Amino acid sequence: MATPPGAGGHLPPLAPRRTRHRSALALLKEFPWWLIQLGRAGGGRAIGVLAVWLGWERLTEFVWRPQHVRSGGFFRYRIVHYRGPAKTLADGTRIEPGDRVVELHFDNRRLLALSLTGAQLPWELLKLAREDLAELACRIARGELDEVKALVGITLFARAGRRLGFEVHPLPPTWYTRLQRFFFVGLVAVYHPLGWRMAERYRERAWPGEAWMSRKTLVLRYRTDCRR
Repeated sequence: MATPPGAGGHLPPLAPRRTRHRSALALLKEFPWWLIQLGRAGGGRAIGVLAVWLGWERLTEFVWRPQHVRSGGFFRYRIVHYRGPAKTLADGTRIEPGDRVVELHFDNRRLLALSLTGAQLPWELLKLAREDLAELACRIARGELDEVKALVGITLFARAGRRLGFEVHPLPPTWYTRLQRFFFVGLVAVYHPLGWRMAERYRERAWPGEAWMSRKTLVLRYRTDCRR
Protein backbone atom coordinates (compact mmCIF):
# COMPACT_ATOMS: atom_id res chain seq x y z
CA MET A 1 0.00 0.00 0.00
CA ALA A 2 1.31 3.45 -0.90
CA THR A 3 2.30 5.64 1.98
CA PRO A 4 0.25 8.89 2.03
CA PRO A 5 2.14 12.17 1.92
CA GLY A 6 3.24 13.16 5.37
CA ALA A 7 2.92 9.66 6.81
CA GLY A 8 5.42 8.87 9.49
CA GLY A 9 5.57 12.48 10.56
CA HIS A 10 7.31 13.70 7.42
CA LEU A 11 5.68 16.52 5.44
CA PRO A 12 6.45 17.15 1.74
CA PRO A 13 8.91 20.01 1.30
CA LEU A 14 7.41 23.40 0.52
CA ALA A 15 8.70 25.60 -2.28
CA PRO A 16 11.01 28.32 -1.00
CA ARG A 17 9.14 31.46 0.03
CA ARG A 18 11.00 33.58 -2.54
CA THR A 19 9.95 31.18 -5.34
CA ARG A 20 6.30 31.28 -4.24
CA HIS A 21 6.48 35.08 -4.10
CA ARG A 22 7.86 35.28 -7.64
CA SER A 23 5.16 32.92 -8.91
CA ALA A 24 2.44 35.04 -7.34
CA LEU A 25 3.89 38.21 -8.89
CA ALA A 26 4.05 36.52 -12.30
CA LEU A 27 0.38 35.56 -12.03
CA LEU A 28 -0.57 39.11 -11.05
CA LYS A 29 1.35 40.52 -14.02
CA GLU A 30 -0.36 38.16 -16.43
CA PHE A 31 -3.87 38.62 -15.07
CA PRO A 32 -4.61 42.02 -16.76
CA TRP A 33 -3.44 40.63 -20.13
CA TRP A 34 -5.62 37.58 -19.69
CA LEU A 35 -8.56 39.75 -18.69
CA ILE A 36 -8.52 42.05 -21.74
CA GLN A 37 -8.32 39.07 -24.10
CA LEU A 38 -11.77 37.93 -22.99
CA GLY A 39 -14.14 38.63 -25.85
CA ARG A 40 -13.15 39.63 -29.37
CA ALA A 41 -11.31 42.55 -30.94
CA GLY A 42 -10.06 43.65 -34.33
CA GLY A 43 -11.09 45.74 -37.30
CA GLY A 44 -12.18 48.68 -35.16
CA ARG A 45 -14.54 46.65 -32.98
CA ALA A 46 -14.27 45.27 -29.49
CA ILE A 47 -16.54 42.95 -27.53
CA GLY A 48 -15.73 42.46 -23.89
CA VAL A 49 -13.27 44.36 -21.72
CA LEU A 50 -11.59 46.10 -24.68
CA ALA A 51 -14.83 47.97 -25.39
CA VAL A 52 -13.64 50.24 -22.56
CA TRP A 53 -10.69 51.24 -24.78
CA LEU A 54 -13.06 52.60 -27.43
CA GLY A 55 -15.00 54.54 -24.82
CA TRP A 56 -11.83 56.01 -23.31
CA GLU A 57 -10.53 56.97 -26.75
CA ARG A 58 -13.75 58.84 -27.56
CA LEU A 59 -13.64 60.60 -24.19
CA THR A 60 -10.06 61.82 -24.68
CA GLU A 61 -10.91 62.99 -28.20
CA PHE A 62 -13.81 65.01 -26.78
CA VAL A 63 -11.65 66.55 -24.04
CA TRP A 64 -8.43 67.14 -26.03
CA ARG A 65 -9.97 68.02 -29.41
CA PRO A 66 -6.97 66.94 -31.53
CA GLN A 67 -6.98 68.38 -35.06
CA HIS A 68 -6.11 66.60 -38.27
CA VAL A 69 -2.87 67.85 -39.79
CA ARG A 70 -4.56 67.63 -43.19
CA SER A 71 -7.43 65.85 -44.86
CA GLY A 72 -6.58 62.22 -45.53
CA GLY A 73 -3.49 62.31 -43.33
CA PHE A 74 -2.41 60.02 -40.53
CA PHE A 75 -1.41 62.37 -37.71
CA ARG A 76 -3.59 64.48 -35.48
CA TYR A 77 -2.16 67.07 -33.14
CA ARG A 78 -2.75 69.60 -30.39
CA ILE A 79 -0.61 72.40 -28.99
CA VAL A 80 0.30 71.86 -25.34
CA HIS A 81 2.67 73.26 -22.73
CA TYR A 82 5.40 70.76 -21.96
CA ARG A 83 5.27 69.52 -18.36
CA GLY A 84 8.19 67.13 -18.12
CA PRO A 85 11.78 67.67 -17.02
CA ALA A 86 14.05 69.96 -19.01
CA LYS A 87 15.93 68.22 -21.81
CA THR A 88 18.28 68.95 -24.69
CA LEU A 89 17.55 67.40 -28.08
CA ALA A 90 20.18 66.04 -30.45
CA ASP A 91 20.47 69.30 -32.41
CA GLY A 92 20.96 71.35 -29.24
CA THR A 93 17.37 72.56 -28.85
CA ARG A 94 16.60 73.04 -25.16
CA ILE A 95 13.10 72.06 -24.02
CA GLU A 96 12.01 73.63 -20.73
CA PRO A 97 8.83 73.07 -18.71
CA GLY A 98 6.13 75.39 -20.03
CA ASP A 99 7.46 75.49 -23.61
CA ARG A 100 4.83 75.10 -26.32
CA VAL A 101 5.12 71.82 -28.24
CA VAL A 102 3.08 70.00 -30.88
CA GLU A 103 1.75 66.77 -29.38
CA LEU A 104 1.16 64.17 -32.10
CA HIS A 105 -1.45 61.40 -32.10
CA PHE A 106 -2.23 58.63 -34.56
CA ASP A 107 -5.58 58.61 -36.33
CA ASN A 108 -6.54 55.01 -35.57
CA ARG A 109 -9.59 55.12 -37.81
CA ARG A 110 -7.38 56.12 -40.73
CA LEU A 111 -5.18 53.13 -39.95
CA LEU A 112 -8.24 50.89 -40.03
CA ALA A 113 -9.51 52.37 -43.32
CA LEU A 114 -6.13 51.80 -44.96
CA SER A 115 -5.91 48.22 -43.75
CA LEU A 116 -9.33 47.43 -45.20
CA THR A 117 -8.24 48.65 -48.66
CA GLY A 118 -5.40 46.13 -48.75
CA ALA A 119 -2.72 48.84 -48.72
CA GLN A 120 0.87 47.94 -47.84
CA LEU A 121 0.45 49.36 -44.36
CA PRO A 122 4.00 50.09 -43.15
CA TRP A 123 5.03 51.86 -46.35
CA GLU A 124 1.74 53.65 -46.87
CA LEU A 125 1.73 54.92 -43.29
CA LEU A 126 5.31 56.18 -43.58
CA LYS A 127 4.36 58.00 -46.77
CA LEU A 128 1.34 59.63 -45.12
CA ALA A 129 3.38 60.54 -42.04
CA ARG A 130 6.04 62.24 -44.16
CA GLU A 131 3.37 64.25 -45.98
CA ASP A 132 1.85 65.27 -42.63
CA LEU A 133 5.24 66.36 -41.32
CA ALA A 134 5.84 68.38 -44.48
CA GLU A 135 2.51 70.16 -43.88
CA LEU A 136 3.45 70.90 -40.27
CA ALA A 137 6.84 72.22 -41.41
CA CYS A 138 5.11 74.61 -43.79
CA ARG A 139 2.67 75.79 -41.13
CA ILE A 140 5.51 76.50 -38.75
CA ALA A 141 7.45 78.29 -41.47
CA ARG A 142 4.39 80.47 -42.17
CA GLY A 143 4.01 81.27 -38.45
CA GLU A 144 0.66 79.50 -38.11
CA LEU A 145 1.57 77.44 -35.04
CA ASP A 146 3.00 80.23 -32.91
CA GLU A 147 6.38 79.61 -31.32
CA VAL A 148 6.34 75.86 -30.82
CA LYS A 149 9.72 74.40 -29.88
CA ALA A 150 9.30 70.80 -31.04
CA LEU A 151 7.06 67.87 -31.92
CA VAL A 152 6.54 65.10 -29.39
CA GLY A 153 4.59 61.87 -29.18
CA ILE A 154 4.50 58.63 -27.19
CA THR A 155 4.72 55.55 -29.39
CA LEU A 156 5.30 51.80 -29.52
CA PHE A 157 6.67 52.22 -33.05
CA ALA A 158 10.19 53.40 -32.28
CA ARG A 159 11.75 52.06 -35.49
CA ALA A 160 9.26 53.90 -37.70
CA GLY A 161 9.76 57.08 -35.67
CA ARG A 162 13.51 57.02 -36.28
CA ARG A 163 12.95 56.50 -40.01
CA LEU A 164 10.91 59.70 -40.00
CA GLY A 165 13.70 61.63 -38.28
CA PHE A 166 12.50 61.54 -34.68
CA GLU A 167 14.84 60.78 -31.82
CA VAL A 168 13.13 58.13 -29.72
CA HIS A 169 14.01 57.51 -26.08
CA PRO A 170 12.52 54.52 -24.18
CA LEU A 171 10.43 55.62 -21.23
CA PRO A 172 11.47 54.52 -17.73
CA PRO A 173 9.81 51.33 -16.39
CA THR A 174 7.34 53.08 -14.09
CA TRP A 175 3.79 51.99 -13.32
CA TYR A 176 2.50 54.79 -15.57
CA THR A 177 4.63 53.63 -18.53
CA ARG A 178 3.37 50.08 -18.03
CA LEU A 179 -0.18 51.41 -18.05
CA GLN A 180 0.54 53.29 -21.28
CA ARG A 181 1.93 50.12 -22.86
CA PHE A 182 -1.13 48.18 -21.72
CA PHE A 183 -3.40 50.77 -23.34
CA PHE A 184 -1.43 51.02 -26.60
CA VAL A 185 -1.28 47.25 -27.09
CA GLY A 186 -5.03 47.14 -26.49
CA LEU A 187 -5.53 49.75 -29.22
CA VAL A 188 -3.50 47.63 -31.63
CA ALA A 189 -5.81 44.71 -30.85
CA VAL A 190 -8.90 46.86 -31.45
CA TYR A 191 -7.87 48.57 -34.69
CA HIS A 192 -5.63 46.11 -36.50
CA PRO A 193 -7.48 43.59 -38.71
CA LEU A 194 -5.48 40.75 -37.14
CA GLY A 195 -6.62 41.78 -33.66
CA TRP A 196 -4.78 39.99 -30.86
CA ARG A 197 -2.49 38.13 -33.24
CA MET A 198 -0.82 41.44 -34.10
CA ALA A 199 -1.15 42.94 -30.61
CA GLU A 200 0.66 39.96 -29.10
CA ARG A 201 3.76 40.81 -31.16
CA TYR A 202 3.85 44.31 -29.68
CA ARG A 203 3.23 42.97 -26.20
CA GLU A 204 6.28 40.73 -26.53
CA ARG A 205 8.67 43.17 -28.24
CA ALA A 206 7.58 46.80 -27.89
CA TRP A 207 8.08 49.31 -25.09
CA PRO A 208 6.76 52.90 -25.18
CA GLY A 209 9.19 55.56 -26.26
CA GLU A 210 9.07 59.35 -26.29
CA ALA A 211 9.63 60.60 -29.85
CA TRP A 212 10.99 64.13 -30.29
CA MET A 213 11.77 66.31 -33.29
CA SER A 214 12.82 69.91 -32.85
CA ARG A 215 11.23 72.73 -34.84
CA LYS A 216 14.59 73.33 -36.50
CA THR A 217 15.00 69.69 -37.60
CA LEU A 218 11.41 69.52 -38.84
CA VAL A 219 11.78 72.60 -41.06
CA LEU A 220 15.20 71.58 -42.39
CA ARG A 221 14.09 68.03 -43.15
CA TYR A 222 10.53 68.52 -44.41
CA ARG A 223 10.02 72.06 -45.66
CA THR A 224 10.08 71.60 -49.43
CA ASP A 225 7.13 73.19 -51.24
CA CYS A 226 5.13 75.69 -49.16
CA ARG A 227 3.35 77.67 -51.85
CA ARG A 228 0.03 77.98 -50.03
